[in-house]
Amino acid sequence: MADNQQGELTLLVPDPETSPLAPNPAKDALECKGIRSTTDFPADLSALSREQIEHHYQAMRNSHASLTRSRSQLQRRSKELTLARERFLETLRGYENRLMALGQEKAEALRIAKDMHKELEAFEDKQLALDGLLKELDAAKEEAGYWGIFNINRLIERMRRLLSGASEG
Repeated sequence: MADNQQGELTLLVPDPETSPLAPNPAKDALECKGIRSTTDFPADLSALSREQIEHHYQAMRNSHASLTRSRSQLQRRSKELTLARERFLETLRGYENRLMALGQEKAEALRIAKDMHKELEAFEDKQLALDGLLKELDAAKEEAGYWGIFNINRLIERMRRLLSGASEG
């Protein structure tokens, strides 16, 4: 039948009294599947026949079942997305921790490199000082007498201090 002025739908199947065929409940149930608005169902049942009331009742049950399935699917998808998001965030935290560890290792390596550079500079300075002392020692060997021996002893003492870790200055 057609829609009335108030926006409510009337029976979707023909009136069994005017139809030559008997009503088919399985066919009615198929027509009533899906989510339907509450305005699709009449608010006043007093003007409806028993078959029309049963039809609307089945339509409401089917609509409710469809809504329940949709709600369950939404909850399942929401739970799946939550788990996927948590796994993604856990992966990001893992990457962050690995990057932090790499950054700390890099900072430690840089500190060690700076320390080694300082040690190499100190070694180079000592090597240059030792080379200078050896040249002075060669020059002192050329001198004769007491001052030559005194200079050699003084240079040897400076070499000992230099080799034991004291800086030449």
